[in-house]
Amino acid sequence: MQHFNLSDSVSTYITNTNAKLTIKSVVTDLSVEFPAFLTDFSQTFDATWNTEDVFGRMDPIATYQGTKRTMSLGFDVPAGSIDAAKANLERCAGLVKMVYPVYIKRVLSKPPLVRIRFANLIRGRLLIEKEEIVTDITQESGHGNVRDPKTEIMGGTDQTTEFLLVDGEGQNTKGIPPVSDDKFGMLLGWISGLSWKPNLEMGMFTTGEEFYPKVISLSFSYNILHEQTLSQDSDKIGSFPF
Repeated sequence: MQHFNLSDSVSTYITNTNAKLTIKSVVTDLSVEFPAFLTDFSQTFDATWNTEDVFGRMDPIATYQGTKRTMSLGFDVPAGSIDAAKANLERCAGLVKMVYPVYIKRVLSKPPLVRIRFANLIRGRLLIEKEEIVTDITQESGHGNVRDPKTEIMGGTDQTTEFLLVDGEGQNTKGIPPVSDDKFGMLLGWISGLSWKPNLEMGMFTTGEEFYPKVISLSFSYNILHEQTLSQDSDKIGSFPF
């Protein structure tokens, strides 16, 4: 009977699919990376309108206020060995720390903002390389405009390359190269409702008096902060939201 090696299976899956969930603290710049098997994934785009009833009018006057984007994410983190199980616990501990702020002398200093990335399903705004920024200085305003990012992207994957962030209005600011090899950054926001649960049916690795889950189930809600101006008629936002 052939023995099923979970470590080899997980490694093969991650290698073939790039199924790595990366979460990075904006506060400490530290990151954790999970070999994630998605169990739940959904997004909500909630447009908020303010309505005012007017005498003699059948319909209220509606004023658009904004659109909130939230995400629900659940995933399993398996381990094929006790060393992998220990590493998964360390990753979980790092993630839990990211829902707490930073205090200086008992005064709140920095809120727990993070950035996350998962393949093409969860990613931030489009990044373009600095060398590819081309400006038009002939405008009457005297300010250059960035060309359509989709036509300015280079094919290189050098992680040391300096990048610029492009917002929905064509403005650009210095950015951090993405974790992955393409030209998209990580998605900014904050975590709420983080749940950590070992899968007891899958059992535990044991050593002495210590227990390490073979599979850990994690889930949380992610509240996204928009870093670019989004418009239906704009082609500067790439393939948003995927």
